[in-house]
Amino acid sequence: MAKKQMKPSKSYEKFEKVIQRSLDLLSLQKIMEAKISPAKKEKMNLSDISRAAIVLGIAAMDSYFTDIFAERFIPYLKQKGTNKNITKILAKARLDVEVTLELLSMERPYRRIRKLIEVYLDQHTTQRTKVIDELFLAYNLKNFSDNVQKLKKRRNLLITIELLVERRHKIAHEGDLNSYGKLNNVNLREIRRRIEDVVKYVSGADEILQLQLAK
Repeated sequence: MAKKQMKPSKSYEKFEKVIQRSLDLLSLQKIMEAKISPAKKEKMNLSDISRAAIVLGIAAMDSYFTDIFAERFIPYLKQKGTNKNITKILAKARLDVEVTLELLSMERPYRRIRKLIEVYLDQHTTQRTKVIDELFLAYNLKNFSDNVQKLKKRRNLLITIELLVERRHKIAHEGDLNSYGKLNNVNLREIRRRIEDVVKYVSGADEILQLQLAK
């Protein structure tokens, strides 16, 4: 019997649209490099298109993990119940006694809880795999990123993600300049491969999360 195909989450569908823009930028750079004359290339630094693609790609990943956590929070709570890690997150999201009492009188208390979670997550970034793993402990998913890597059968997937995140930080905070004040080299093929690895990582994460509540 064929394996049933899991429908991607709304958060993943949003991620796909953003990450495609990142990949499209790399395609645009390749086209422009082929068409622009060497004289113009000296005046225009086309490698900045790759840098923009990196920043956009990591933003897509970051947004996915905060979005999917909020999207899955109420379904998980209803199906699995609370736990120590969820209680900690709710406390950080300011779900105190006063708010809890307010929820008792509301027609749609879960909507209010989700809003509190969304506000809490807006203050956090989920770019590092370690941070992502800590967040999803709330769903009793241990070694989350390692399990994604095993699922995708992509050796060194997590290392690639971390390297791309590091490059994103250098671009965002240092303009991607080295210690001599010169631009770091950009390998277009390598950047595409790493952004495609972001797709593998996020798609694997979404598959694991979907399977968890499908049981």
